[in-house]
Amino acid sequence: IDSVGSVVTEITPKAEKILPDSDPKKQYEFAISFIKVGDYETAELALREFVDDNSKHELAGNAQYWYGETFRIRQLYSDAATAYLDGYQNYPKSKKAPDNLLKLGITMVQLGEKDQGCTMITGIKKQYPKASKSVLQKAQYEQKKFKCAKS
Repeated sequence: IDSVGSVVTEITPKAEKILPDSDPKKQYEFAISFIKVGDYETAELALREFVDDNSKHELAGNAQYWYGETFRIRQLYSDAATAYLDGYQNYPKSKKAPDNLLKLGITMVQLGEKDQGCTMITGIKKQYPKASKSVLQKAQYEQKKFKCAKS
C-alpha cells in the first residue's frame, strides 16, 4: 500500500474585508446601511467584521445586536440566539443589552425552549430597570403573548 505523502488540511480563506478603511463609527454606519436596504447577508458579514475588529469599541454591543437581527429577519433562529447570547454576555452594559436579552428570550421560545425564553423575557425588568420604555413594554407584551408565568 502506497502511503500518502501529505495530508491536505482545508484552510478556510478569511473573507475579504468589507468595511471601509476608516474610523469605527463610519465602519459601523457602513455595516448598518446594508440592513437599511435589506441586504442581510452582506450586513451579517460587515457586522461580524466590525465586532471582530472593534470588540472594545462602544458601538460593538450595538453591532452585535444588529448582527443577531440579520439572522432573526432571515428566520435563522439558532444563529440569532447565539448572536444575541454573545451580545448579552460580552456587552452587558451596552445600550442594546436589554434588547439582546429580549430578542434572545423571544428566539428561545421560537426554538421551543419556552421556559428558558420566558425566564429571560421576565428577567429584563429586574436586570435592566432603566431599559427604554419600549423594550420594557415589548417584554411585557411578549410575556403575555407567550403566556409566561409571572416572575
